[in-house]
Amino acid sequence: MATSKLADPSDASLGHTKGGNPHKRPLSDQKEGTCPVKSCRHSFRHRPNPQQAIWQHLAYYLNPMCAESPASPFRAAHIEMHEKMKAESASKRLSASEQKERQKESKKKWVEKNKEKRALSLKKSNIRKKAKRELNRKGGTATEAAIEELVGKWLGP
Repeated sequence: MATSKLADPSDASLGHTKGGNPHKRPLSDQKEGTCPVKSCRHSFRHRPNPQQAIWQHLAYYLNPMCAESPASPFRAAHIEMHEKMKAESASKRLSASEQKERQKESKKKWVEKNKEKRALSLKKSNIRKKAKRELNRKGGTATEAAIEELVGKWLGP
């Protein structure tokens, strides 16, 4: 008798669905993709972006048009979880000073790797400023096309 090619349903969490097909993405955590409210546990694992789906699910209960009554503990639990997750994501965000520091470090690394590009960029920038001053001095309008024409003439081919 031929053996069935379908995977054992108990092995479904190891990379295959209960029907035997492989999962489209790895399953890192069993709780990933489910509603964090204990009384709900609605699953969003089938969605392409389960994390976004959870945010949408929780935001639904913030909506005044929600089917649940405003005094419902189920709805209150979702609203509370939304606030908790929002606070957690806000605490993970970088402050403005940390963002600027990261940008400075990134720019420094880029400049180290691309010294020739940086030199050419600075040269073009200075020539553009010079061309703009030249056009303004002559009384002409400093349009982008006129500036680029002068830059092209001064830089050569």
